[in-house]
Amino acid sequence: MTFSKQTVPSPPRTIRHCGLLALGALALSVLFFSPRLWLMTEEVPGSFQWSRATTFLLQCEDPLRTDVEPAMLWRLLPPLVSHVLHLPGKTPLILSWLGILAATVYVAMLLSRQCPDNRFVFGGTLLFATTSAVLVPVGWLGMNDAWVWLGLLVVAFGRSAWAAPIACLLCPWVDERFIIGFPLAWLAGQIERNEPLWGRPALSTLWLLPYALLRFSFDRQGTATQFFLQNQTNESLQLLPLVPFGWWLGLRAAWVAVGYAVWSASANRRWLFAGVLLATLAVSMLLASDLSRSVAIASPLVIAGCFVALRRLPELAPRLVLSLGIANLLIPAAHVVHRHIDLINPLPVELLRLLR
Repeated sequence: MTFSKQTVPSPPRTIRHCGLLALGALALSVLFFSPRLWLMTEEVPGSFQWSRATTFLLQCEDPLRTDVEPAMLWRLLPPLVSHVLHLPGKTPLILSWLGILAATVYVAMLLSRQCPDNRFVFGGTLLFATTSAVLVPVGWLGMNDAWVWLGLLVVAFGRSAWAAPIACLLCPWVDERFIIGFPLAWLAGQIERNEPLWGRPALSTLWLLPYALLRFSFDRQGTATQFFLQNQTNESLQLLPLVPFGWWLGLRAAWVAVGYAVWSASANRRWLFAGVLLATLAVSMLLASDLSRSVAIASPLVIAGCFVALRRLPELAPRLVLSLGIANLLIPAAHVVHRHIDLINPLPVELLRLLR
């Protein structure tokens, strides 16, 4: 694919350049959608900001402890890393922010690999950085979601032969959502590469077996897991009226990229992609009541939609993707958890609340 000089004003080809674009996108994201700073200065039990952090910090002291909430029992990798590094106090919370940075820089590198136009790279990175894939781990302490989204993006678009296997070996120990999102990420990669469905990425599924075997071996009775699934499923079914609203607030303008990626697939694959997307979102909804957070599992399709736009509309794609990124800054966002809708305020508002 070739681009005119007007389409490519300055090519960002280095990791440093992509990193700067990613930092710029994250800075704008935090400016428009700030975490609740006044709730992050000290522990506030029961708040979104601390609901997971308290358990996570206990696990960092003893990663194999079993007196934690069932959802966290098998999310062992971040606590193990913190424990091995002897991170003191609340410093393990930085692991989630490192995941945000790693995932956002990786998105910028993926976009730059396809097109060196700054508008395309920055616009797509901003689009990702203004979804719940970033807004949740930025604002909720102890949430290591970004590492999972990074793993799914690696499965979808990584070119190294060992990229997807490493993601499959590590990411389930961060969050089981990686396994739920794996089929969708795999199909998103097919959109870019136009490979047969049962090509190389499908074989990466085998690298999920160690996690499955270990978990089955140590949790044969599955009492905690069964209890969690029963309660969570019953609770999630009560939230069905809020599902469209919660899913919308998680991605907003990024839904355009998701829809375009699915719609642009060949006729015999379009319904497959749509079915896997809906099934993935449905399973995520049944397993978690944080509707706006869970929809970030579709992040690989957001990036795939940018790629499809570039392939089909090479002259317009940089402006279109940048427009979507800006639109996501301007469309209000909120966290939808259970029956609570928590509007995300701009940074100046949160600074005033912190300093008053």
